[in-house]
Amino acid sequence: MGLENTKNQEAVTITLQRILRGAGESGQPQLGPALTTKHPRPIGRRGTWVTIELRRMVAEWFKHPRDNLGVALKIIGPDGAHRRNSRLVETNPGAEYAPYLEVQTQELDSRRGSRIKRNVGLNCDESSQETRCCRYKLTVDFEKFGWDWIIAPKKYDANYCSGDCPMAFLPAYPVTHIVGLAEPPNNTGPCCAPRKLSEITMLYFDNEYQIVFSRLPGMVVERCGCS
Repeated sequence: MGLENTKNQEAVTITLQRILRGAGESGQPQLGPALTTKHPRPIGRRGTWVTIELRRMVAEWFKHPRDNLGVALKIIGPDGAHRRNSRLVETNPGAEYAPYLEVQTQELDSRRGSRIKRNVGLNCDESSQETRCCRYKLTVDFEKFGWDWIIAPKKYDANYCSGDCPMAFLPAYPVTHIVGLAEPPNNTGPCCAPRKLSEITMLYFDNEYQIVFSRLPGMVVERCGCS
C-alpha cells in the first residue's frame, strides 16, 4: 500500500484484521486477530510503499475459505486519531501508490521434493459472473477437426484464459505491475494468458502409417494470469 507524504516522520499505525463469518443465529461478521505494524511517514511530496507480511493471514484464508469475508484496514496517524483533512493512504485505484494485495502460495514439486512459488489463479465456468482473468474449461474434439489420424485421445480438456486484467491482478512478473504504473505510449495493458501449461500423451499415425506414442508439451492450460 502507499502512504501519502507529510512534513514529519512520526509513526503511522496500520492494523489489518480478517473479517470472518459470524457464528450463531445472528451470523454477524466478526473481526479476527489484529496484525499491527508501525511505519514512519515519508518526507517530501511523494508517498512511499509500505510492505506488510500477511503469510499467516492468507494461510487461514485457504484453511477456511467460506468463513473469509474480506480484510479490515485501519490506519491511525501520529496523534492517535483519524484526521479527515489528511489522507494517510491513497484511495485512487489508478494512482501510483494505490494499495494492492499480492498473494503467492507454494506447492510441492513431487519430482524434486522441493517447494516452488506460484501466483493463485482463478477457475471459472460459463455461469460465472467473474470478469477478471480466469481459466475456463474447453474440451477439444479431434474428430470434429477431421483428424482421424489420432488414435487416442479422441478428445481432451485443453482449457483457455479469458477476462480483464485490472491493476496488480495476478501479475505474471513484477515488471507487469511496473509497466502498468509507468503507462508507456501504445501500451494496451496486461493481457490474460496462460501462466502454466502441461502435457498430454497421444497415440497417432505418422506419415508412414506407423503408430507413434508421444508426449506433447504445452497442450493443457493449468493456470491463467496477467502479463
